Amino acid sequence: MKIAIEGAGVGGSYLYFLLSKAGEDVHLYDINDTYIKACGEAVPNLYKPRFPWDVVDEIHEFSFFIDGKEMQTVNYRHPKWIIIDKAGWIQAMRNSGSNFIKGRLNDRRGYDLIIRAYGPYDLSRDVVTVVRAIVKANTQEHKGVIFEFDSRFSGFYWIFPSGNGRYNIGGGFTEIRNPTELVRWYISKKFKQPEIIDMRGAPLSIGRVSNVKYSIGEARGLVYPLTGEGIRPASISAECANEAIYKKVDVELYLQEKLKPVEYDIAFQRRLLTIYRLMPQTMRRITFQHMLNKVKFLDNYLDEKINIKTIFAN
Repeated sequence: MKIAIEGAGVGGSYLYFLLSKAGEDVHLYDINDTYIKACGEAVPNLYKPRFPWDVVDEIHEFSFFIDGKEMQTVNYRHPKWIIIDKAGWIQAMRNSGSNFIKGRLNDRRGYDLIIRAYGPYDLSRDVVTVVRAIVKANTQEHKGVIFEFDSRFSGFYWIFPSGNGRYNIGGGFTEIRNPTELVRWYISKKFKQPEIIDMRGAPLSIGRVSNVKYSIGEARGLVYPLTGEGIRPASISAECANEAIYKKVDVELYLQEKLKPVEYDIAFQRRLLTIYRLMPQTMRRITFQHMLNKVKFLDNYLDEKINIKTIFAN
């Protein structure tokens, strides 16, 4: 069987590696020969892919702010999150086979199976624009990860360690088309004399995708809308597609069955985000103050376990 994969992000590159390793005739297409995307590089420490990634940092401490006020800091004995070299990981997977093609898949004839794994650049779903900066700066007061929520908007700022005295700092808000100036302001608020090494923006899926057939990763809408984390669900979807091809069963039917729990949780988070976006600012602030004071809620939030069971258990 001859297979094409459109898009060489997390899901596409990982599936390409898995299929190449299995000896499948697979071609990977992407318009860029190197991977760059404006996002965080944090993954809950609950999963390891079959192609190992380099861990830049292990995160034990998480601080949560609302409108500039610290609400809660939680610490874990074992690393709750890891920061990975995402670009290096993806590039290594792209290089794991001999059939990476820079460009679009224009001629679809001759392929028995085409898997879509591209990002939300076709604007086929509700997206939020996030802006991420790599910043060299003095040591911050909090050693781990910071989430800071602004009750005027739906979204948050983040600060992640990025190795070598650098920080991954960014933000995204559904009401703001281009949050660049907000992110610059936030950096200047948090650090003295910061040096911005790189700054760029990108759309991030938060809405339902209308056509998910034979799609994995963000092409399928597999991004948790409350945190923006998509590395783990994209990787899991690539493993499911690989299993279906190995078992010689219909890939789409297999994805529908295996990804039900993940897609159900993501759909529930979308509904929560919709409700939050409709709230007046005062109610948003009260909601945050209530939830951020619950350690169990934060634990589920960091593990991407915000669903109908855990939200009412809290």
